[in-house]
Amino acid sequence: MYDHVQFHTDENYPAGLPPENAATHIGMYWAWAASQSLTNPVWQSAPETAADFAAMLEGGISGAEFLRRHMDGALTRDDFNDFGQRFTDFYYDDEEDGYGAFMEDYVRTMNTPALDSF
Repeated sequence: MYDHVQFHTDENYPAGLPPENAATHIGMYWAWAASQSLTNPVWQSAPETAADFAAMLEGGISGAEFLRRHMDGALTRDDFNDFGQRFTDFYYDDEEDGYGAFMEDYVRTMNTPALDSF
């Protein structure tokens, strides 16, 4: 498993923040991966997810919303095609925390040190 909402809500999650916000960063990565055709094709073809997958690609719903509705808040190897798995293995690889370059990019892009919380 690459990431899961519960990894974040079980830690020192801010008391006043809705738990669904813990899916934001995972959903951002998921939506980007989908836009790059790195996802398992089953997500865009299965009857129960196809419409929401298309809506996510068109910006109608967020990656976090898709993740919460259809993926139980988790991002796993099975969610990606072979190339997506190899890229995500590389991007998330970090011996210490398991977030690697993804977390570095997220912190830099979102300027999290300037925010009240991660």
